[in-house]
Amino acid sequence: MATATQPVAIPVGTIKSFGPYGPEYEVLGPTEPENGARQIKVVIVRTGEETTYGYDEMLADPEAL
Repeated sequence: MATATQPVAIPVGTIKSFGPYGPEYEVLGPTEPENGARQIKVVIVRTGEETTYGYDEMLADPEAL
């Protein structure tokens, strides 16, 4: 687990999916932590909607094929 002094690897530009069957999203970059949880900004590929998503959840999601 990264701390405030350790850089956090964020695969910017990577296309992933929410779980094994969810919609695809592109990783845009980091955001400010929310309630102490690391967050990233993503864009949903199909709709173009930008939103925040949990860093740990992103790590667990598969890359889209």
